[in-house]
Amino acid sequence: MPFTERSGTRIWYETRGSGDPLVMVYGIGGHSGDWWDAFPALLEPHYRLVLLDNRGTGRSEKPSAPWTMSDMTADVIAVADDLGLERFHLLGCSLGSIIVRHVVREYGPARIRSLSLLCPPNGIPATEEDLRTALFWDPAKPLIESARASWPIIHPPEWTTRNEHELVDRFNRTMANPTPARTFQFQLQAAQAAPDPNPAVDAADFPVLILHGTLDRLVPPANAELLARQIPRARLAWLEGDSHNFWAHDPERTAAVLLDFLASA
Repeated sequence: MPFTERSGTRIWYETRGSGDPLVMVYGIGGHSGDWWDAFPALLEPHYRLVLLDNRGTGRSEKPSAPWTMSDMTADVIAVADDLGLERFHLLGCSLGSIIVRHVVREYGPARIRSLSLLCPPNGIPATEEDLRTALFWDPAKPLIESARASWPIIHPPEWTTRNEHELVDRFNRTMANPTPARTFQFQLQAAQAAPDPNPAVDAADFPVLILHGTLDRLVPPANAELLARQIPRARLAWLEGDSHNFWAHDPERTAAVLLDFLASA
């Protein structure tokens, strides 16, 4: 699998499928493997997926010094340049949706064919308890206990109960190459220090999708409603009964909405 160092940091990526390129950027602390299996498999017959591991995660380099939003956007563009992509669809989930909005702010809209924002944070926080449980695990407890506590926040509770074996298996695989705790801190700090990217997205003319679960506790649905008002041309779509990581617990509906949007774009 290839790496690029065009941004000054070794960034891992892979491509799957064929067709127009769709660059996919994951959220806080996560990497390309956290899209799970079914969702990318549903997209591959239609698009050439470009899946990258953000700096500090997965197989990419894990710097020990803090980085900026510009560093993270440069990583995305470095991968696109490495592949020779002149124009591409761009998708980000959660914190990844912030990164891709800043790609537009920093590099302009010329190369972007469409922008898909999945569960996008937009200034309206989760409750302190939910945020702490999902992201800031207690180091005094076994990590699996913290993981179990976080699952009902990012997945529907009843789905979590039915799929506990799969969640435990994926947790164990993640622990073979865990994301350092500092990565979460650096990503959050970079996002909080960056200016508002929404005016740049609003000023562009490419199609925009905002896709959100109605039961999202980590990024409350009000974020999507506010973002849709700030980017009036955006298509706002809801996944009724879904939570934060809907590409994992509801890949079929997620892919159906996304493919319909991309076809229209």
